[in-house]
Amino acid sequence: MTTEQPHSAGKGHKIRKARRVELRCTLGFSSGEIEGDATITNISTSGCRAESDINLAEGLVVQIIIQLPGQSPPVKVERASIRWVSGNTFGLNFILFFPSERDRLRAFIEKIK
Repeated sequence: MTTEQPHSAGKGHKIRKARRVELRCTLGFSSGEIEGDATITNISTSGCRAESDINLAEGLVVQIIIQLPGQSPPVKVERASIRWVSGNTFGLNFILFFPSERDRLRAFIEKIK
C-alpha cells in the first residue's frame, strides 16, 4: 500500500505516488482571494489536473469541492495547492482532507479500473 504523505520533489519533477485515472467532472474552488469552477480531466487520491477560465497562480492554496459522477455529497478537500499552471490547465496537489473524504475518493477511483 502506498502512503499518502506529501513528498518533496524539485520543480519540474513528475513523480506520481498515486494512480491517476481519466475523469471529467466538476470542481469548485475557493480561497481568500478567488473562487470559481473548473473541469477535472484526471484525478488520483493525491491530486488532479483541471481546466478553468479563471486565471490561477502557482502556489495558491485553495479549498475544493469535487462533484464525482453519481456521488452525493461532493468530496471536500480542505486544502489543496496549485502545483503548476499552463494556459487554462492547472495541477492541484491535495494537501489536507479528512480520511473519510479520501476514502470516498479512493473507492470511486478503484471502481473506474
